This record gives sequence, structure tokens and C-alpha cells, in this order.
Amino acid sequence: MSELAVKTVSAAKWGLLSAVAKFAMQLGVNIAVARLLGPDSYGLFALATLVLIFATFFSEFGLGWSLMQRETIDEESIRFVFTWQCISGLLGAAIMFVGAAAAAKFLHEPRLTEVVRWLALTCIFNAVASTASNLLRRELRFKEQAIVQVQSYASAYGLLGLPLAALGFGVWSLVAAWVFQAFLGAVLSFRCRPHPSRLLFRVAKPREFINFGFIVLVTNICNWLLLNADRFLIGRILGTHSAGLYAVGYNLASVPNGLLISALQPAFLASGARLQDQIPTLRKAYLEVQSFIWMVVAPVFSALALSGSDIVRILYGPNWDESGRVFVLLLMVMPAYLAWSMTTPILWNTGRRRLEVLCQIPLLLGGLAALVLASRFGLVAMAGVAAALIFLRFAVLAVPAARALKLSGATVLNLFCRAVMLNGLVLASGYLSGLIADHLNGHALLLLLSRTGGSALIAVLLWVSVPKLLGQPAATLLTRFLPTNSWLTRHFARHFSGTSTTR
Repeated sequence: MSELAVKTVSAAKWGLLSAVAKFAMQLGVNIAVARLLGPDSYGLFALATLVLIFATFFSEFGLGWSLMQRETIDEESIRFVFTWQCISGLLGAAIMFVGAAAAAKFLHEPRLTEVVRWLALTCIFNAVASTASNLLRRELRFKEQAIVQVQSYASAYGLLGLPLAALGFGVWSLVAAWVFQAFLGAVLSFRCRPHPSRLLFRVAKPREFINFGFIVLVTNICNWLLLNADRFLIGRILGTHSAGLYAVGYNLASVPNGLLISALQPAFLASGARLQDQIPTLRKAYLEVQSFIWMVVAPVFSALALSGSDIVRILYGPNWDESGRVFVLLLMVMPAYLAWSMTTPILWNTGRRRLEVLCQIPLLLGGLAALVLASRFGLVAMAGVAAALIFLRFAVLAVPAARALKLSGATVLNLFCRAVMLNGLVLASGYLSGLIADHLNGHALLLLLSRTGGSALIAVLLWVSVPKLLGQPAATLLTRFLPTNSWLTRHFARHFSGTSTTR
């Protein structure tokens, strides 16, 4: 493997390690907080974070990403980006503070005003941290970034979030934790990657930074609308109680996915920026990533979806049953969400940045109309529309990405057929295992273990006994995360003789 490939794999490994650690912490925190606060307070905070995420786009503006995408950078570039990140952070905070009352009025929830205003502080801290964070990504120093993320999250919720929630501070326990986490993230990121921080308002060829930042801003706003329109409309139409129920199901399904994206996408984007003129190499990397998602990750989500309602009932209690149905619907399309996130770097690294927005505008308009219509039928119907939008989003963007990489239709069709076959067998085996367990006992925990266990067993057996079903690209990426001399690495190497599946 090349030095860049070695660094990319190492970065992805540390990203995945961070993702696992953060998932374990976030799962425990989310369960504890949801049980302590209940659907209403949890839903109130979920709506406030939607406003925060939207304002964050203005606070970051995408300038930090330009540091990761440029082939070369100097001290002036860093100072210029840092200066305007701080200015845009203040702008984002001002937008939140001034617009808090309007957001509360639109969502018919007056309590949102003060919550949103206090969360505005995170815009400033995130903007300050952005330059150091993107420099760490550029240098593929994901180990340091992982440590920063885990330390800031654990400290914020261990010292403030959970204790305050247990003492009855309600939504303010989460507000305090979010603000403190953002503050710690800024401090720790700068400590890990110090950079020149003297203000610089002008630089040679500023349009290169501004144009890139503007494209990132527009793309992020479009993505925000597609990803959050469901939660925004649920809060406005169905209220904070329903928003809380939906947030639990959505977060439980998307948190592991979001962590995987945060671990893999920056590494893929940063390394891809160095391979912009090497289409065959990019094509090989993209095919490996997509194969891994659909042949290794997707069966895990399929297995969990079979017992989604039982998982929510066991973790959160009977008051959250409706969240279980939301959880199941969204779990089924999370692989498409992850696959979409790995498609975006291809468009950006092949000079097709604007295509991401242009392709998604029709989806956005149609999705908003469909969500409003679905609201007449309740929470689960809106979750179904949201799930369909996630899958369509990937399908729409995968076409230009495949064309950019000159992926043949036969290759794509082959992956699609194998993915349908493997995931279909996983679902069928889990369902049959559940029927047997239900006949023997019927206990919820036994059903959960039998369904997920049966699904996982058939997936592993198929990977090992029929490696060609898994496919060489997925096997190649899988073995890069395994010990070099592991039995599975050697097993795949024998079956794909003549094609490298090792480092």
C-alpha cells in the first residue's frame, strides 16, 4: 500500500474506534436522559438543536473545509480562515439569538426562545474549533481528534448533563452539557493542533476560499432541509411530545451511522483530495467502500430492524413504544444514508460540487409536500416518508458519482444483486428464528436475541462459506481492519488469489 493509503486506513481505524466509544457513551446517555426527562422535554431540546444545526452552517460557512481540500496551504491561509470563521461564528450566534422568538412562534413552543438563545454560544465555540479540527483532518490525525471528541463528550455529560438531569433541571441539563462540550472541544482541538491565530482579513485570491465556502454553505442548508424537515414539521404540526418520540427513534437509528460518517467521510474526503486526478484509484476506493457498506454494514442494520420495537421497549420502557416503529423504518435505510455520505466526496473531488445541490432540489420540494400529507396519518407515516427520502437521495446522487468514476453498469448491477440476496437471506433467517423463539417462549428478550443472533449467524456463515457473495472489494476493505495474520484474512486471500486483500 502507498503511504497515503496507509495513513488513510490508520485514520479510518481511529475514526471507527472513536465512533465505537462515542456510540457506547451516547447510547447510555440518551437512554438515561430520555428516561429522566420524558418525551416532552426531550422533544423540546430536539427542536432547539434543529435551529442550532441550521445556524451552525452560518457560523462555520465551509471555510474550514477549504483547508482540507486545498493541495497546499500556508500561514496566511490559516489565519484568514480562522479570522472569518470567528466572524461567521458570531454571525451564527446573532442569528440564533435574534431569531429565537420567531423560531419558537413558528413551532408553537414559547419555551424554545430561551433554550435556543443559550445554545447560540455553541456557534462561537464550534467556529473557533473549526480551523484546528480541519487541520487535524487534513493531516489525517484522527487519533488526536478522536481523543478530543471522547474527552469533551464524557466530561460534558459526566460532569453536567446527567447530574443536572437527575436533579430535575429538565431541558437545561442538556443545554448546559452541549455548551460545555463545545467549549471543551474548542480548547482541546487548539491544544492538539495549535495554529496561527492572529487576525487576517485579506489574503491573495480570497475568492477561492469564499466560492468554496459558499458552495459548502448552500449544500449544507439543502442537506439540513432534507434530513431535518421531518423533525421540524413533526414539532410544528404534532407538538413536542411527538417530536420527542420521533427523536428517540431517529437518534437510536442514526447515531451509529452519524458516528461512522464522521469517522470515514473526512478520511475519504481528505485522501480523495490528493487523488483528484487519479480516477482509477478513486474508483477502486469508492467501490470498496460501497461494497463494504452494502455487504457488511447493511446486514447488521437488517438484523437490528427485525427487533427494533423490542429494543426500544427494553431500553426506554413502554412509554416509548411509538418510537420503536420509527426506529425500525429508519434502520432499514441507514445503509443508504451511509452510502450517500461516501458518495458526496466523489462529487466534490471530481469537480462536481454543485451537482449535490442541483440533484437534491426536486427531492426536497417533493419531500416537503409528502411530509405534510403524511402528517395527517401520524408519526409513523411521516417516518416512512423520511425513510423513502433517504434512500432516494442516495440513488439520485449515486448516478453522477458512478459516471464521474466511469463505473460500469454491470459492476453496479452485480453489487446490487448480491446486496439484495445477502440482506434478504439475513432478514429471512432472523424472521424464522423469531418465529421459533416465539413458539417456544415468546419473551421479548429471547425474541430479540434469537432474531438478531439468527441474522448475524447466517451473515457470518455466508461471508465465510461463499466469499464471492461478499465480493473482493468488500473483503479487501474488511481485511484492512483485521490483524494481518488473522484466519479470515488468509481465508479471503485464498479465495481471491491473484487479487490483493491485504494491506
